[in-house]
Amino acid sequence: MKVKTLDRYLIGEMIVPFSIGVLGFILIMIADILFTMADLIINKGIPFIAVLKLLIFKLPAIMVLTFPVSTLFATAMVFGRLSKDSELIALRTSGITFLRIAIPIMFVSIFISSLSFVTNEKVVPWANRVSENIIRQIILKKPLPQIKENVFFKGTDNRYFYIKRMDPKRKTLEGVMIYEFLGETLPRVIVAKRAKFDGDLWQLEQGIVHNYDKEGRMTYEADFSKMSIFVEENIFRLSGQKTSQEMNSGELKSMISMLGRGGVNTRALTVDLYMKYSIPLSCFVFALIGIPLSVPPVRSGRMYGIVLSIVIVFTFYVFASVFRSLGYGGKLSPFTAAWFPQISFAVLGLILIIRESFSK
Repeated sequence: MKVKTLDRYLIGEMIVPFSIGVLGFILIMIADILFTMADLIINKGIPFIAVLKLLIFKLPAIMVLTFPVSTLFATAMVFGRLSKDSELIALRTSGITFLRIAIPIMFVSIFISSLSFVTNEKVVPWANRVSENIIRQIILKKPLPQIKENVFFKGTDNRYFYIKRMDPKRKTLEGVMIYEFLGETLPRVIVAKRAKFDGDLWQLEQGIVHNYDKEGRMTYEADFSKMSIFVEENIFRLSGQKTSQEMNSGELKSMISMLGRGGVNTRALTVDLYMKYSIPLSCFVFALIGIPLSVPPVRSGRMYGIVLSIVIVFTFYVFASVFRSLGYGGKLSPFTAAWFPQISFAVLGLILIIRESFSK
């Protein structure tokens, strides 16, 4: 079998189980959503078209979640079948190393990771935004999102707001940061421990004002015990606020930079930013760890690959969840929290592939 023929053969073997995996996992997750929405559809008369629209806009996020698992599933199926039919032994006996056999699968996984990143960057934030509005406006019969805690959002007059905590009944806010552009070169940051609001008038308390030049150098700083500002639009009706899942990496970077200037802790958001890159790479990582572990020690059949996929996925996501929580809590740096699970599993996979290549 020529080298290019081998590549085409293995890539072709990868496509079918990957497609089946994506389709199967999508159907499972859609069924879970429909199960959740069943009571609303049957007893509350929510139009089926509304649920259908919700599912359509949920699909991009669901697909990104299924890519890593489907990559691992396909890898396990390919190497399980090659081993079961003795094709793997035949290839290695003919002088083709295990590493060379693994290269086409790695290539496919890199392509899938790239597709996952582009989808997560360009499509998922917008689709998540639309689906959330559908849930609130049509399904839950609520107005567009009111202000949320720990979310950065845009107001009028080139103002950006961040509220750490709020009490709508008492009309009080805590951990307030306002980033406003007074001109092209002089942004101003106002940070206050608390604030009271009455209509359009905000009374900020115990705060500080910073002015910066166009190069980011602070040109003015002043403390205040009380400051009144006028907010033209009722921010409790703003629809421009976004969560980190509704922003691409560029928007999230800008938000982190603005919040950081105001002295707001951006640790959790920084973890989310790094995970926008690390999560798509999981497709490649799952292939690396799955390639050497998918070779059955005996002719175990395809169930071996299915069981192995479940074990690896469970272990990885538990590992990743723990590290993300440690990053949110400040026990680990954001970079370590987001990247260590991927790096450690990738290194382990490479070691196992190299070891398998030198084994008889």
